[in-house]
Parts: sequence; structure tokens; C-alpha cells
Amino acid sequence: MSRIYPISFCVAAVLASVPYAVSQDIQAERERWALHARNGAPQLAEATAQMEKLYAQSGDAKVRADLIALLLRQNKSAEALAVCPTCTVTDYTPDELENLGKAARNVRQPRFAYDLYRELQVKMPEGKVGYLGAALAATDAAEYAAAKNQIEVYKKHFGTDADIRQVESYLNQFILPLSAQLVQQQKQVEAEPDNRDNVLALYRTASRLQLFPLQKRLMERYPDYFNGQDKLWLEATEATVLLRTSRETTNSRQIREAYQRLSAVVEKTKEGTGLHTQALRDRMAAAIVMGKVKQALADYRVLEKQGTQPPYVQEQYARALLMSGSPNKAGRVLEAERKRQEGTKNGKVNPELIELLVRKNSDLMYFDEARKNVNLWNANKYIPDFTHNVQIENPYYDTVYFWKARLKAWEGDVKGAQALMDTWLDEHPADPWAMILQGELMQASHQEEKAVAYFDRARDYLPEREQQFIDAKSARAYMAAGNWSAVNDLASGLSREEIGHNEFWRLYDSERAAQLSISGTGMKATSPEDGTEWSETTQLHSPYSREGHRAYVIQQRTHVPNHGDQLESGRVGAGVEVNLYPFMVQAEAGRGTQLNDKGYGSLGVDYRVNDALSLNARAAVNSENTPVKALKQDVHADEYTLGARYKHSPKTTVGASVGILKFDDGNTRKSAGVWLNHDIFQYNRWKLDGSLSAGYGSNKDIPQAFYYNPEKNKSVDGVLALTYTIPMDNQIIFRQTLSGGAGRYSQTGRKTENTWQLKYGHGWSFGRRATLGYEFGRRQAVYDGAPEYQNFGSLNLKLKLY
Repeated sequence: MSRIYPISFCVAAVLASVPYAVSQDIQAERERWALHARNGAPQLAEATAQMEKLYAQSGDAKVRADLIALLLRQNKSAEALAVCPTCTVTDYTPDELENLGKAARNVRQPRFAYDLYRELQVKMPEGKVGYLGAALAATDAAEYAAAKNQIEVYKKHFGTDADIRQVESYLNQFILPLSAQLVQQQKQVEAEPDNRDNVLALYRTASRLQLFPLQKRLMERYPDYFNGQDKLWLEATEATVLLRTSRETTNSRQIREAYQRLSAVVEKTKEGTGLHTQALRDRMAAAIVMGKVKQALADYRVLEKQGTQPPYVQEQYARALLMSGSPNKAGRVLEAERKRQEGTKNGKVNPELIELLVRKNSDLMYFDEARKNVNLWNANKYIPDFTHNVQIENPYYDTVYFWKARLKAWEGDVKGAQALMDTWLDEHPADPWAMILQGELMQASHQEEKAVAYFDRARDYLPEREQQFIDAKSARAYMAAGNWSAVNDLASGLSREEIGHNEFWRLYDSERAAQLSISGTGMKATSPEDGTEWSETTQLHSPYSREGHRAYVIQQRTHVPNHGDQLESGRVGAGVEVNLYPFMVQAEAGRGTQLNDKGYGSLGVDYRVNDALSLNARAAVNSENTPVKALKQDVHADEYTLGARYKHSPKTTVGASVGILKFDDGNTRKSAGVWLNHDIFQYNRWKLDGSLSAGYGSNKDIPQAFYYNPEKNKSVDGVLALTYTIPMDNQIIFRQTLSGGAGRYSQTGRKTENTWQLKYGHGWSFGRRATLGYEFGRRQAVYDGAPEYQNFGSLNLKLKLY
């Protein structure tokens, strides 16, 4: 046994030394990786990974502390908090408590952070961090009484220093109004003028209060604390606030200034940065207000590259699309936003979006859908207030009512819309906006004088600054009536710099612009067969003068196949239109060409008696209505006509005309006719029109006459036309019209025969600048009692040149 004891003591000594050696190795390894982490980001990541392995193997508290510190250096707060899931706050060292307190605040676990800092106070009562951190964490947790208590404890231990003043300032952000914070922060800056944190805190509060002069003074006084980006942020913010206030006051000068300042920020910042993006969003809003739709859409295309934009930017984009005449594109954006809003907690669509949806539906001519969206607003006259105990006036009641009137008018029932507004005005006789809408409805039904009367009534109930708005409305009505003298009297007081008048000036420039018109017709008889008869007219009008006068040049050509003996004639001339409202005088003179080798002239007068009735008279020497076959015989004709047009209602118009065509060969052709047009039905994009006409004519018996010359003839015709309109994008509107008609034609000494026609046509509108129409069809006409079947077509193009 004695020999065993020495060996046992040796083994025991060796075994006892193992933990010490292992501990030494762990600490050495820990220190090696801690030093390695200081060499850069890659080394920091590598050291963290190795430290995690080391802690997993050893569970050593010092390794744990270093691992937490390394994770925090990489902003991995959540990972730092998860290093020891079984630890309690009492298990941590002071360094760990400080680091984990920061981590808990970073991941918004303020109550846990508070517990950590409170434990730090226990383990390191002489340290400031535990008290400062606890006050901050309590503030984060909205435990303001506890935060105040921690501040008071700190002051008892360490006095009032810069650190605790910053914590107090942080607490005051939550418990004091901004104005009170501002006063305190100004005192702090006065007390410590070189304290950067205090200066920046004061700047931030001034920013929240939008005290731009104070912000600028701080920038001037402390140039080292601010950089160029800070100055641009201030410029962008000030411009955005200016835009918002100027929109509310409709101050065009300030809106334009805001747009220019935001544009300057956009140009000085790099695309994709936060400042550039925000300034571009705000510049887009300013562009929409100014009517710069192309710029607004261009801004959105830049923003779109940066990813999905916030809802308010999407709404701005949809608004710009509607302004640009692109309701289909706008619809996709608006419906997506509608779906998003309906998916929110309250599931309601906001009123601003409802109005855009209604506008979109209206522009697309889906008026039934527009009416459904109007009903998304509360249509009750009174609604409960926020207490649900008191009934107050519904701010959207008039909006709903007015939209219903507009939709009724756009659906073709203008009379019904006017009746709705009459009812409203009976109940609200001093409502100027109702008078304005009624005036717009009158103008839409071509009752311009009544429209102006309603606009003038509204003047008495609007402030002085709104009078120019009424002037623009009245000027548009006068423009539609052709009263250019009145237009210019009112336009002289409307500044082109005033953003609210942009639409008026666009219309004014369009209506006054020079115009090129090209039209042509073609007809081919198929039974009995003959060649193609065609005619074409090209006319170029000068711009209107301020008084409404304009000049034009015209060229016309006509070709008649005449069974192989081709006949052609034409004319070239110039004319003027002299506006002597309510009279319009037209004079034209020129020279005929080919078979019509003779001068010609005409004089016409149109008289607008009132909104409903207009008269016209015209006299022409060598009339354009002289048959080409008469010109073949060197026979020319002078023409005298009278006409009248009466608009019975917004749906119905009637007219009558009489005329005499005196030929050189002694023939006198007399004619008379009446006609009626009526809008029968309209539903959304579909519209059905009808027309009836009857005519009578007589000629002297001229045996040698080569042209068609019935002794007496009578006709009656009826036509139905069905039109389907498709609003496209980019201000393009496409119309398809299918029409069919039937009638009877009788001629002295000949058998009375049926007539009919069937045609299909397209019409294109390209904004205000151009229209294009073409059609083709087939018909049965009657000549000398014999039916003749014809294929025919026509083309019309009008271009505004401005």
C-alpha cells in the first residue's frame, strides 16, 4: 500500500492542474480573437464566429461578455440579447449590462432595457450609465414618472451636468409641447453655446415647428455642424410648406416659386437619394397644380424606377393621368389604390379617392359606374358628429348632389340635370357654386346667354378675388357663342400668369388658332354602272384676330365620270369672316378652273337671334352648287338662300331653308326643305340619334339642259344613327357610327320610288389639335324614276395649327 500513495498523489496533482490549464487556454483564445477583431470588418466577423464557438464550448462569462460586445459592434442587437437565453439580469457583469441595455433599446424592448440598467445601478452605483440608461429606457416605455424619478436620482448623485440635460431634453420631447421644448433648448444653447448636441436638438425642434428663420440662423452661426445636404433639406422643406399654403390660398406666384425651388433641389441632388426622391415627389405635386402635366408624368417615371411609391404619390400620378386625358391608365392606378384602402382596418375609401374614381368613370363614359362611386359618399344631409349625439351638416352633401346633376347631363338628360339644380337653388338661393354649375349645364346645351346670366348671378355672392374666376367662365360661354368682342373684354383682365386661368387660355389659344381642313367624297354607281365621282376641298384659315375676324384660302375640285366623258371643274379663292356679333359676315371671291373658267363670288350673313334661334342668308355668283354637267354646256348659275335653325330643347333641333338657283340658260331652280334632329337615347358610351327631313324642288323645262333637271320633285327621309364612343389614353377618342335610313322620292311624270342608305364610319379626336373622320356605305338613289345603286365614302381632316 505504501508504494501506491506516491503515485496517487502525483495523479491527483496532474488532474488538479487540468482546469487551470484549460481556463488559461480559453482566456488566451478569447484575448487573441478580441485583438483580431480590431483589424477590420472581415476580421470582426471572423472573430465573432470563433467567439461564438468558444462560448458554446466553454460557457465562460468573459467569453460571453466579449461576444456580446462584438455583436453589438456589428449592430446585431437581437443576436446579442440571444447569447444567453437562460441568464437573468443578475448573471451579467456591468459591461454586459451596459451593452445589453443598448441592445434592448435598439430592438425596442424598453422595459427589459430598464431592468438591465437598474441592475447596472446595483452593480456599479458610482457609474452614471445605469441612471442615464434607465431614464432613457423608461421614456421609451412611456413610463414618464419613472423617467423623472431616475433623473432626480441622478442629480442627487452627480449633480446637473450636460449628460442629464440631454436625457431631460429627450424626455421633454414626449411630455412637453414643442413650443416649451423650444424654450428649454434655447436656454440650453445659451448656457452651452458650443454643445453640438444641444444645437442640433434645437434645430430639430425648430424644424418640427417649421421655424425656418431660426433654422437658417443656426446654420449661419454653426456652419461646421451642417453640410450642403442639410441646407438642401431645409430648402426643400420650406418650398414644400410654401406649396401647401399657396395651394390653399391659390397664390400663383408662390406656387410658381415653390415649383422653381423644388426644381433647384432636384437638380442639385443625386437621383435615388432620400432628398432627391422627396423633392421629386413634391415637385411632381407642384407640377400638377401648375398644369405642367408632362413634367409631372416625367417625374413619376423617374420615381417609378426606385420601386413602389407611397399611396399619395400614386394618387398624384392618377391625377396627372386624368389631366393628360389618359383615363384608362389612371383607372388601373386608382383601382389598385381603392383595393388597398378597402383592405385596411376600416375598409373605407377616402373622399378624395372617391372623387378621382368618379372622374375616371366619367372620362371613360361609364356613367353608371360613376354613379355607384358617387354613392360611396354619405348622401345624407346631416350626419352624426364624433360624439354620435349631435347631427351636423354633411360636408359632402352638396358634392354628391352636384355630381349627380353632372352625370345626368353627361348621360344626355341635360334638361333633367338643370331641373335638379333648379330644385337646389330653390332651397339654396344664395349658393354661387350651384349657380355656376347651372351655368355650365346651360352652356353644355348651347344656351350661352342663359349660362352667362347664371355666372353673373353668382358674382354677387363671391368675394372680389373670385371675380376673375367668373370672368373666365363667362368668357368661355361667349367664345362658344362666337362673341369674340365680349371674350376679349373679359380676357384682358385675366393674366396668363394666373395658374387658375390655365385651362381658359389653352381653350382660347385653340379656338383662335389657324386651321387646315381637308375633306373629300367619293361615289361609284354600280347599277347602272359608271365610274367614280369624287370631290375634294382644302381650306386654310388664318388665326382669329382679337375681334374674331379671320381670312382663308380655299381650293376645290370635282370629277364626274359621265360614262367615260370625264368632266372636271374646280375653283381657287380667298375669303374673310367678319365678326359683327350677333352677325357673322362671310365674303369670298376667286376664279373657277377647268370647265368652270370664270370668276365667282359669294356673300353670306349669319344672325344669332338668341340661344335658340339663328338665321342665315347667302348670295353667290357662279355658285359652287352649279352642276358640273351644266358647266360642260358653259352654263353657270347664281344662288340665293335663306335658312333658319331653332333649338327646341337640348335634345331636339329643327331647321328650314329655301333657295333659288338661277341658271344662264333661263332655268330657275327653286328648293325648300325642313329637317329635325333628335337625340333618342343614350346609355354610357352608346347613343342613338334620329333625323327626319323633307324637301321640295322645281325647275323650268329646259329641253337642251344636259344636267339633271326634274320639273318637280319631292323627298322625305328618315335616318337612325347608333354611335359607340371609346375614350382612349393621351386625349384620343374613337367613335364608331352605324347609320341606316329610308325614304321616298317622287318626281313629276315619274314613278315614286323608295330610297335607302346604310353606312358605317369612324371618328377620331386627338385632343384639341386634330379630328379625323371617314365613312363608307351603300345607298339607293332615284333619278328620273329609275333606282341607282351607289357605293360611297367620305373623309374629313381638321388640324389646328398652333
